[in-house]
Amino acid sequence: MESDDNWLTSDVFKGNFHNDYILGEMIGRGSVSIVYTCLHKGRKKYACKMVPKDRLNKSEVRTRVETLLKLRHNNIISAKKVYNENRHLFVIMDLAYGGELLERLAMRGGHSEKDAAEAVRDALAGLNYLHGMGLWHGSVRPEKLIYATEDENSRLLLGDRGIAANPLNSYNALYCAPEVLDGELPTTAADMWSLGVVIYIMLCGFEPFRGTKETEFPSPYWDDKTTDSKLLIMRLMQQKPKDRPTTRDLLLDPWVLGKKSSERPMPITAKHLREFNARRKFKAATLAVRATRRAMAFSNYHEELI
Repeated sequence: MESDDNWLTSDVFKGNFHNDYILGEMIGRGSVSIVYTCLHKGRKKYACKMVPKDRLNKSEVRTRVETLLKLRHNNIISAKKVYNENRHLFVIMDLAYGGELLERLAMRGGHSEKDAAEAVRDALAGLNYLHGMGLWHGSVRPEKLIYATEDENSRLLLGDRGIAANPLNSYNALYCAPEVLDGELPTTAADMWSLGVVIYIMLCGFEPFRGTKETEFPSPYWDDKTTDSKLLIMRLMQQKPKDRPTTRDLLLDPWVLGKKSSERPMPITAKHLREFNARRKFKAATLAVRATRRAMAFSNYHEELI
């Protein structure tokens, strides 16, 4: 890793994290970053994401950080400050403690399509804000959909877009649009495909099958789901990006608005969701451990060289 930080010279990076915050417990780990709680000068709790600087794209990071700090919306987790420390960037964000979307639905023991539609409306509001600014999220998946509080009527928040390159792996590839898997950059249309995958999982408790041209709804798991929910998912998971609806289109969709979404509880789906959550947590943890080991090995090798 280069010792010269000229590529990070900007007013947004000024200050010293340890002078302003006390680092707390770890609350999350990804393939690139680790998230902790932190206390601001003994008063207010925030989330703090530690991002290794050797995983950053120098030509993009300043612009991505400046954009991240400008985002303000009721359904997006806001970043407050970014500190440039010795080997990491410390990203200070709002602390959302209401739990991930899929885990919270599973805990209900039998959510309905209408419950799922309510969550989709919040996610769409955040995405619509980003897309309206000409931005795409690029990583719409369950870990990025978190409730602000434990309150039953809490807002659902869309997690940050991130400032580090997120390596494609067997887990996050599940949510990637076909064109992204083919090596193209994510777009707003790719976000819509990813949202379609999340809705699919919310309604049946397992991921859609890949490798086919059309989305499948196997019996008996989809027999009790409305036709409108299936049509919505098929629209979102079109192979060609131009054929997918926009966020504005979906905000007017009758199923999303709750007009054609069923209120019937889905206890079998909740059971499958609990199993799905357990599998994805195990897989994500395994990938994170592997990434940490690779990073440590690289760091040790680098230190031996110098």
